[in-house]
Amino acid sequence: MPNTETLLALAEICAAFAGFAALVSVLRPGSDRVADAVHDLLRLRLVISSGVAGVAAALLPVGVAGYGIEADLAWSISALIFLIFDNGIIASFVRAYQPVQGRFKPDRLAVGVFASLEVVEQISLLAVLFGLSFGNAAALYVTALIANICQAGFIFVRLVESTFHHENQLIESWPSASGD
Repeated sequence: MPNTETLLALAEICAAFAGFAALVSVLRPGSDRVADAVHDLLRLRLVISSGVAGVAAALLPVGVAGYGIEADLAWSISALIFLIFDNGIIASFVRAYQPVQGRFKPDRLAVGVFASLEVVEQISLLAVLFGLSFGNAAALYVTALIANICQAGFIFVRLVESTFHHENQLIESWPSASGD
């Protein structure tokens, strides 16, 4: 597999996002607003599940190629499995979001960025799956992985921002040392 080093590096990046997201959740102070906690939990779930799927998707072509399968077929099989992972994550997120819909303001920026990157990811994987890659299956697959990493990274940044925003609100609400 000619892109093995690139795929392994992308797997490490995905794993790092998932790990850092978990770390932020552990270090996060508790929020007195249930809606904030639920919103952050949904973000955390999305970052971790996207990171884990990214690790698996980055390793898939290497594993599939290990069976001696022709490169184009290995990329197609990997693209199909990646699409299944990705759409499963989206379906899971939608199911988790439905019971709390309307209880907090949606993060429209995150939805827009995530959806835009999702279009790139899906089109790239579908092109690989249906043989529309014209010799660039590896490049399209890596493009899909990069879009996945960008999604996880952007949601991670929003999670961290939200965590520190809640922390700043908590600090501002504490009584001052001078008794003001």
